[in-house]
Amino acid sequence: MNYSYVMGVDESILELEKLGFKINKVRNNYEVTFPKNLSEVWEEYITKKLDLGFWNEYITGDNVIFLFHLDTGIERYVVEDFINDEVLSLCERLCECKFDSLYKMLSDNEFYKKNVFNVR
Repeated sequence: MNYSYVMGVDESILELEKLGFKINKVRNNYEVTFPKNLSEVWEEYITKKLDLGFWNEYITGDNVIFLFHLDTGIERYVVEDFINDEVLSLCERLCECKFDSLYKMLSDNEFYKKNVFNVR
């Protein structure tokens, strides 16, 4: 399964449930779980929803896919072992904050912590 935590999208995301996505609304955000065969559908949907200067990531069993909406367009990065200095730098620059690491940034998210990192 793939996991993504999404902020800043409208309720059109709920339409993905018809395709096999599991979506849980948490305040104004969404926890999204989907099978690997729907990764392309997810990327197509989320890249249309990303505002300039924002990103989305989804965690697979093997890596993390980051999709950034930059001045140059959508940039896609595949990160293995939660290590990629360029991606970490982009995240820090776009949200104007500092992270210890990509692993720490993602594992601090309650949805990822519960489903990916198995910490309860």
